[in-house]
Amino acid sequence: MDQVFAVAWQYVVGLLPPEELPMEAAKLLAVGLDSPALRDLAGCSRREDTVEIEGLFRQAVGELGTAIPDEETAERCLLHHLAGQLAAGTKTPGEVAARVWQGATLTAAQTGPERAFLLAVGDEYHVDFISVKHPDAFQAWETALRSAAEQLSRTTSAEVGALNERSRSTSG
Repeated sequence: MDQVFAVAWQYVVGLLPPEELPMEAAKLLAVGLDSPALRDLAGCSRREDTVEIEGLFRQAVGELGTAIPDEETAERCLLHHLAGQLAAGTKTPGEVAARVWQGATLTAAQTGPERAFLLAVGDEYHVDFISVKHPDAFQAWETALRSAAEQLSRTTSAEVGALNERSRSTSG
């Protein structure tokens, strides 16, 4: 996945707050990416004005030939990211579901695997109820969510690449 695009979608969905962008810029420089705005951003302090940081970030993303995705595209990237974390075992079903309930909308899902993943996450109130009253149903929910995450994570590379291309073509 394009590293600049990854930072951009994470910024849009709030995984990376503006004050973290200078460090991300430094990491991008360290892997060999370079632009005037990226260098300026990497030299910023996390205490600098967030408007200035965000402006430099937007400029750097453009100079590097990438685009900052719209919210729907970024949320779709987040769905793929969360599914990958669950499939890899770095997040629990509860952690992934909590993040989805926190912000990802059902309208973000465009493909069959994305919709299946969101459907498997289900409604927070239902999951809270079954976790206490019906442990077997809760375990079945966890299993179904892991299965949907594995299915979605198989499509992630190609799908996120297509989302990156779509962002580039719509920003031009």
